[in-house]
Amino acid sequence: PKRCSTVNLVVPLRGEGPGNMQIRVMQWNVLAHGLANDGFLVSQPNEEGASILDRARSVQVLGQTMKQRAKKSGEKIRLKDLPEEMKTWDPPPFDFAQRLKSNFQEILQEEQRYLQEITDLPKRCAMITARVQAEQPDIITFQEYDMFETLNPLLEAAGYSAGSDQGSYQELAQRVKDLGIQLKKGGGGSPKDFAQKYRELLEEYAAKGLCVCPNFNSTARRFNPDGFDDGVAIYWKTSTLKSREPPDVWTYDMTGDAPAIRVKLQHNSGSPLDVMTLHLPSSPGKELRRQLNLWQLHELLGGALADGPPLILAVDLNSDAHLQPPLGQDAKVQVIAEDGSSEKVEFQLDQPLRHTCFQLLQSGTGTGTGSRRPYSHPADVKAAKSMANCDFPHWGLKNAWGTEDRIPLSVVKMRGPASEQVQKWGELTLETTDHVFCSPHFKVAQCGTGYRHYNHQDKQDLMRRFKDPQAPNQEELCELLKGLIPSSTIPSDHMCVLATFQLSPRDEAVEVQGYAPEEMEEDFLLGDRVLIKAAKEEPKAWEGTVRFIGITDFATGEWLGVELDIKAGKNDGSVHGKRYFQCEDKYGLFLHPSAVQKFKASSPRDIALEKAKVQEALALAMEDHDIETIRRVLPAAESLGIDPKEIHFARQIVDSVASYDLQGEVKGLCSSLLKLRRTLENIEASSSGRPGATQGTSYQELERRLLSESLPKVLEHFMQGAQSPCKAGKAGAAGSQTDVPQANRQKPAGIASASTAPAPSEGSVKQKFRKNLMAGLKDGSLETVVKSIPDTGQ
Repeated sequence: PKRCSTVNLVVPLRGEGPGNMQIRVMQWNVLAHGLANDGFLVSQPNEEGASILDRARSVQVLGQTMKQRAKKSGEKIRLKDLPEEMKTWDPPPFDFAQRLKSNFQEILQEEQRYLQEITDLPKRCAMITARVQAEQPDIITFQEYDMFETLNPLLEAAGYSAGSDQGSYQELAQRVKDLGIQLKKGGGGSPKDFAQKYRELLEEYAAKGLCVCPNFNSTARRFNPDGFDDGVAIYWKTSTLKSREPPDVWTYDMTGDAPAIRVKLQHNSGSPLDVMTLHLPSSPGKELRRQLNLWQLHELLGGALADGPPLILAVDLNSDAHLQPPLGQDAKVQVIAEDGSSEKVEFQLDQPLRHTCFQLLQSGTGTGTGSRRPYSHPADVKAAKSMANCDFPHWGLKNAWGTEDRIPLSVVKMRGPASEQVQKWGELTLETTDHVFCSPHFKVAQCGTGYRHYNHQDKQDLMRRFKDPQAPNQEELCELLKGLIPSSTIPSDHMCVLATFQLSPRDEAVEVQGYAPEEMEEDFLLGDRVLIKAAKEEPKAWEGTVRFIGITDFATGEWLGVELDIKAGKNDGSVHGKRYFQCEDKYGLFLHPSAVQKFKASSPRDIALEKAKVQEALALAMEDHDIETIRRVLPAAESLGIDPKEIHFARQIVDSVASYDLQGEVKGLCSSLLKLRRTLENIEASSSGRPGATQGTSYQELERRLLSESLPKVLEHFMQGAQSPCKAGKAGAAGSQTDVPQANRQKPAGIASASTAPAPSEGSVKQKFRKNLMAGLKDGSLETVVKSIPDTGQ
């Protein structure tokens, strides 16, 4: 899969205007050089997905074992301790685990060598530059940026600027590094004093126009003492943009040691644009700290972000979009006390947090009018305790994905046996932490990464299957882990996000302060549920979700790209080799807006009634094993938020019935073949005058043709039809070629009712059936094929 998201953001145009301005933004956490050698598990050249999955599971089991031993002993296990620890490790039955047990040092050296090849700094910077040149963004935002000396000359040669010369950055970075060293030595004042000096340094160089802010005392430099601290940066293409005034910089976090930067740009047409970037603290347990950071930044920004020029906020939140509230009540925050000293304060929240950073940036519970109590910095522990009940600052931004449900991953990584952090070995990370947000001036038109879209339930299912080698659909895991990053083609452990948006020069003449979103004419938005008007040959209209809005290469004018709920489309979101959005093949369709109708917004009461109606229809269909009705109702059930357990049971029923139908069809096929055999035997016996003769040349030739040519193809055809009888998110699709329309069919024997025992695990019947059939074919006789078919009670 591609590792580069595409996002289009379009500003509604006010009337006709000459030459609409188009801006392309690249958002990328480029992986600090100081962290690059921290033992990522990386795929090796031409390695198959099954091999990577085996390595990942082996490392996960070993990591869990070491973590348990460390907990039991109370002492941290380090990489140098592993050879001794391996002597008493009982490895699981995975190939890589057995190799680790017998040749740990040799494998460790191999993993370290290949990782170093991938994370070589000049090579990574060349890869980053190549991607920039291929995508030609107008704006680039970086996080974990500690490679200025190597990458900046390459970007400048490609026509990009960060606002100042290389000497200015090196001077600033060295002074920030010296400040951090001085702090660690305990001289020159309190942490509060150092935070003040750090802020003054950033402001001094921002006044010179430098749009790069190194971090202060970063984690990256702890791994790379000779290097500079990582940080954030904003570049722009000098041929289309220029800085209209020096950037704004802020320092935030509990001890004031993290930077944020906002660049004020102007297009050649004269249109203004602000771009901002920042990087919040990592790990799921720091969600409270991240929310305090956003509160603090909102105060520093002066609030009311939507009232200024059009704004793009490109960030690494380090907070998964699907982090599930309510979040825990235990909290630990480092604060600067009034006397300037630094201390860690542990306390209990009054209530668990109810929202995530991803959600709060889009709305916030406050009004933005100043009625809420202000953020207190240094951290106000009393305020932090009641964060769940706080009137949170109103950011009022929109996420570029256009949805909070199924969105692409931005991080797929795992630490392996080359990592010093043994306690993190085998922790598979599947997250979307990198985002582009925008002010209400914009309309989102497209978002995709090349990966499938996942929601929280999908990711939980992936993690469950990763830990269970017997779980079905291991192929999807293999394919996903082939995309582990960093890799020989991706220089970071994060995907880059590409955002394209348009601004009309006519907006330039309108005061941004007076911008009124309600004056925009109604239009389609990414994620809108739509009805596609029925064609003459179709009995009814189709339903789908808008995934793309904009200009295409295959035809003039504006087009809508729609992901249908059923397999009735013409493509997978690409036309003539160019991708506009991502979906399963034959689920994508491009249409003129005139051919599409938006679903009308319903009142809460209407939605509740519709949900009850759909829930009842789904329950009855599950009880009757009415497959056609289940498939028709599932998309609406998912969109209305019906219990995921009910939806899971429904899919299991479809899967089981499809397998049952498949068995019946293949039995019928084999029965016909046996009848044909008996007929041939009789004919040959009669013609030879020797009753009982059964192996004549005519029959042998026919059996050879059937077994070696026809029958395997027919069986493979049937089995492929049963592979996806009900695709997630596309339950209305004609997913199986063995579907039997049946409104009132009898319940097949052995298939559980939704109200009693659960159906067999998804795919288990299909896999056993396929294995037995193919094994029977190897024997070379029709009898074995028939005998190998499982009992219908399976």
